[in-house]
Amino acid sequence: MQTDTTLTPEYEAELEAFMADGGTLAMLQDISGDTLEQLYALAFGQYQAGKWQDAHKIFQALCMLDHYEPRYFLGLGACRQAMGEFETAVQSYSFGAMLDLNDPRFPFHAAECRLQQGDLNGAESGFHSAHLLAETDPSQADLAASAKVMLEAIALRRDQQDEPDQQ
Repeated sequence: MQTDTTLTPEYEAELEAFMADGGTLAMLQDISGDTLEQLYALAFGQYQAGKWQDAHKIFQALCMLDHYEPRYFLGLGACRQAMGEFETAVQSYSFGAMLDLNDPRFPFHAAECRLQQGDLNGAESGFHSAHLLAETDPSQADLAASAKVMLEAIALRRDQQDEPDQQ
C-alpha cells in the first residue's frame, strides 16, 4: 500500500501558519520536552566522549526538531568545529547567536573557527563581541578573560606580520 505524500494547499497553508506562529517539528510530532532533553544529554555525552560524528547527528536532529533552542546550535557548532568543519561551525554559531544575542559563547567559538581559517579580522570581531558580552556577566568572567587574551594574541600576530624581516 502506497501513501500519497502530496500536501494539499490547505494543509500546506496550515503548516506554514503553525511554523510562523512559533511551532516546531517537535510540537508537530508531539515529542516531549523530556525526550528532547534526553536526546540533548545523549548528544552532549557523545561529544564529551569524542564521538563527534555521532553527537553531530543527534544535534542536527535536535536543531531540526526545535529550531528555537540555542543550546542545540551551540552543540552542533561544537561538533563541526571539533571535526574541522570550520565554515559550517560558524554557520551554526551564527544561527545560535541570532536566537540568543546575549550569549558570548557563540561569537567566541565562531572566532576560534575564523582563527583556524586564518581570518584575523573575523576572529578579532568575534572575540571583541564575546568580550563585550561576557564582561557584563560575572558568570562569564572566564570567557571574558579568554576573549581578551585572544584579542591580545591577534594584536601580537598582526604586529609580527607588519614587521619587516630582520635578517
